Amino acid sequence: MEKRQEILLKLVVENYINTAEPVGSRFLLSDSGLDCGEATVRNELRFLEEEGYLTHPHTSAGRIPTEKGYRFYLSQINLDKVNVSKKDEVFLQSAIGNTVGDEKIKNLAKGLSELSDAAVLVAFDLNRIYYTGLSNLFRQPEFRELNLVMDVSAVFDRCEECLEGFYDKVEDVPGLFLGNDHPFGTALSVVSCRQGNGLIALMGPIRMDYKKNFGLINKVKELI
Repeated sequence: MEKRQEILLKLVVENYINTAEPVGSRFLLSDSGLDCGEATVRNELRFLEEEGYLTHPHTSAGRIPTEKGYRFYLSQINLDKVNVSKKDEVFLQSAIGNTVGDEKIKNLAKGLSELSDAAVLVAFDLNRIYYTGLSNLFRQPEFRELNLVMDVSAVFDRCEECLEGFYDKVEDVPGLFLGNDHPFGTALSVVSCRQGNGLIALMGPIRMDYKKNFGLINKVKELI
């Protein structure tokens, strides 16, 4: 991929993550700093769409990233150097309070869910599971359709079954799982790492703030 195409793809992904709105060529031209005209930007966006990195809703001229687009975007950033803000770190520490053990982990999960606007699942082991934040997850624009909400809810109803095939994929260091990388449904992306004999998983829409959520999971693992 050429540098200009890479810059435009990055801008589409990051703006879509922030706004949940399709991104148009005029906005990109004003925001990219590229020395080219609107026609060139439109041609580059058309190329990115033809190559499968972008798509566009039926009623909009703006583009949104595909799973392939997100994967390329993530391959270009160094998530290992992402840190949480001091404010978020203080929030997570205050969520712990004086608790210890399983209660401490549950409180961290609640704090993580609130900061990420996502759902959080904790498997203390494969037979003991806790999750929180479904209401946060379903407030996201992606879940306006009732059928999608029902599909994702069903995933949590059978999360023990899902975890059986997922546990061995998760490592001590946080990892990102999109699409068929995980068994929780293609409507979700997952950031997960090992936690004791189990794991902790942050589950959000594919349009999630990967940098922030990766940093949050890292901090939660540190605080555990």
